[in-house]
Amino acid sequence: MCCRVAQGSGRDKVKKKMKARGDTPPVTPRLNLAPTQNALVAVHEPRGIRLQSMRWGLIPPWAKDKSIGAKLANARAETIDEKPSFRQPFQWRRCLLPVDGYYEWESRSSGKQPVYYSMRDGDLFCLAGLWETWTPPKQTDEPELPGLGLDQAEAGTLCTFTVVTTTPNRLAKRVHDRMPVIVHSADYDNWLSPESKVADLKRLLRPFDDEPIQEHYVTPLMNNPRFEAPECIEPIIN
Repeated sequence: MCCRVAQGSGRDKVKKKMKARGDTPPVTPRLNLAPTQNALVAVHEPRGIRLQSMRWGLIPPWAKDKSIGAKLANARAETIDEKPSFRQPFQWRRCLLPVDGYYEWESRSSGKQPVYYSMRDGDLFCLAGLWETWTPPKQTDEPELPGLGLDQAEAGTLCTFTVVTTTPNRLAKRVHDRMPVIVHSADYDNWLSPESKVADLKRLLRPFDDEPIQEHYVTPLMNNPRFEAPECIEPIIN
């Protein structure tokens, strides 16, 4: 699974990495970004890529309340086109989450030890995601509507997303049996485009290469999602 990431770079750096158009939403950079918090997410639009503020934890349009989002922070690649919550977003509403790194936890007799994964060259990279819109249900007998596009969202509508996970590469397997899907930069347009074929998309849902990635232990203080400091990503000897 993937339930914590670092998105600590400034908005300008993220925008440049994604070659995004338009204004960048004022999302607070975080080194300990957790589900239910807002992140900068890249989505497709006719003129190119746009950055959007979205809440982590996908809420399907048919959900009665937003609490389900905490349970849908991840989507398994193996069943992404089968699960009711993810089937339509996978077909029509895919996104990318630009990050500096992500965290997993090593199980020990003394407790959970966080491990930070990032690129050796220090560059930002993108996790595959799906997005959805959710509007609180009205207190009427009106029929429920399918998910809306970003340009159709009503006032009070939440834009939410989930991170797609897959089997781990050799490096990640040491700590966990899952890892987020990392999309190569050459495949950004293919992942985001609504015209991409399902077979082509599924080929992107594979473990990322070992060599570009590095790992190191970080402070257990960041086990608390409220902890937010440069120490979150700094290496410790353990």
